[in-house]
This record gives sequence, structure tokens and C-alpha cells, in this order.
Amino acid sequence: MRLSSRNANPPRVQTRGHKSPLENPRFPTGGFVKIRAYAKINLFLDVLAKRSDGYHDIFSVMQSVSLHDELVISKTARGVHLKCSDLTLPTDGRNLVVKAADALVRECDIREGIDIVLTKRIPAGAGLAGGSSNCAAALAGINELFNLQIPHERLLKIAKTLGADVPFCLVGGTATVEGIGEKITPTEPHPPCYIVIAIPEIHVSTPETFARLNAKNFNNAQAREKFLDACDKKIVSQIAKSLYNVFTPITATHFPEISDLILRFQSLGAEGAEMSGTGSAVFAYFADETSAKAAVRSINCRAFLCSPIQRKDSP
Repeated sequence: MRLSSRNANPPRVQTRGHKSPLENPRFPTGGFVKIRAYAKINLFLDVLAKRSDGYHDIFSVMQSVSLHDELVISKTARGVHLKCSDLTLPTDGRNLVVKAADALVRECDIREGIDIVLTKRIPAGAGLAGGSSNCAAALAGINELFNLQIPHERLLKIAKTLGADVPFCLVGGTATVEGIGEKITPTEPHPPCYIVIAIPEIHVSTPETFARLNAKNFNNAQAREKFLDACDKKIVSQIAKSLYNVFTPITATHFPEISDLILRFQSLGAEGAEMSGTGSAVFAYFADETSAKAAVRSINCRAFLCSPIQRKDSP
């Protein structure tokens, strides 16, 4: 993973001819796009230092996985309109999808309206970047639908203004992420494997978790070197044993469900298990599909069987 390669995974756009995930509308002659928004997990996450502006510099290796939401984006007469299958989520300007659409309307002076239908599968607030991934997918899909021809670098700059994880979600695949999330380096693709993601019924506050960080835990160079060495060898079992998240003991102190899930995965034969982001999602690597499916059935909370996502043309 240390070697840079073309492993960018922009949200996959499928063109005309697809039904809406929520309904069966008659799309206008301007057409529509259907686009997947993939979840991410943090295979490695460390904090390097606290910045003078109050934010933290991080070093992370992020990975897109096959768990995804879907957006259907079409043209309409005027305005930006969002429908969502999850009725608990806002559909106004508080939603990152609407913010992404509004940003492109301003950037490109789009005169037509935009209708977006969002089907949610990625649990919200779980450290899987569901909202950020939806935002990135909206940027890519609107760029495609209106033939805006915004260069990828420009789209990345817009993404950076919308959220820390949005730039990675626009790139996707496997990548190192540094700074406050804006420095992204695509890396060698993750080898194929079976990953189970479990979501306990807890709510973790990201600001509160960052506030509990202790500077003595920053910059674990030994853990980073171990993880990167495992990635260089591309041996899944070694990668699984080298997973690291500086926030896991912090979150687990206040939410023992995190530790319980990791131990439960280990008892089910996981090769390694770790938390994603500041929580609450916990993911685990399994050696084969049979044991991974058995783990999904055995976990007493929402669980998903996933695989790493990369570009089709990646080696």
C-alpha cells in the first residue's frame, strides 16, 4: 500500500434505464444517473498532533467496502429536492447531499432543478462515512448528469469544503489520508477478503471522543510500521492482525459494547477486528466466506458481509 498507484474509485455511475430505489417515476427527457455511494472503514487510524486551530492531524489508511447507498439523480424544473428512505434523516440544507448539489449549482450556475432519491443502507453515525459518501456521490452524479466536465482536482477542492471524509469518498478504493482528511494518496489495492461490519445500538460523539484524546497516545510509529509492512506483503491475515485505531480504547471505555463486539468476533474465528473511525462500527476479517456468513448470523446487532472495493481496471 505504500507505493502510489491508480486505485481511485470514484462513485460508480450507471446511466439511463434504471428504476428509482424508492418509486418508479417517469424521468424527464433530460435523463438521470444512478450512482452507488460506498461505505469506508479505517484500517489504520492514528492522530499525529493537535493543530493550533483546534483540529488534529491524522494518518489513516481508509478502504471502500461493498456496503453502499444508492442515489438516483434527475433533472427537474427548479430547486434542489431530496427524498430519502431513512425518514430520520433531514432532507433540507442540513443534509450533505443537498449541500453538494447547492455547491455545484453555485459553482456552475446550473439553471435547471435537481431531484435526488437516496436509498440508505449504510447506518448513520457509525464511523462508516455514509453521509460523506452520499455527498461525494452527489458531486460525481451531478457532474455526470449535467455534463459539467468539472476536472477531478476541482471536484476534490469542492469536496474539501463539505466534510473531512468527502474527498476520500470521492477518490475511494484504498488510500492513505493525512492532514485533517484533505491529503489523499491512492495506494496499492487491498487484496480480496471477507469483512464483516457490525453496528451496536449506541451513539458515539466524534467531538467528545477527540476531546478525550491524550497527547501521549499520539503518533504510534511502531503500530504504523507494522501495519504498512503487512500491507506491503499483501497477506490478508497479517493485515488483519495489524489493524489499529487510536480511538478504540477511548470509545470502549465509555461504551463497553465495542470491546464486547471485538471479543465476540475473535471468539467466532476472526483473524483481526477493529473499530472504524470514532465508532460505533466494528469490523472483522475472516479467512473464508462460510465463517464470515456464520459471524453475521451470530452477532446480536446489525451486521453486514462486505468486501474491499477498487476500480475494475486496478491490477
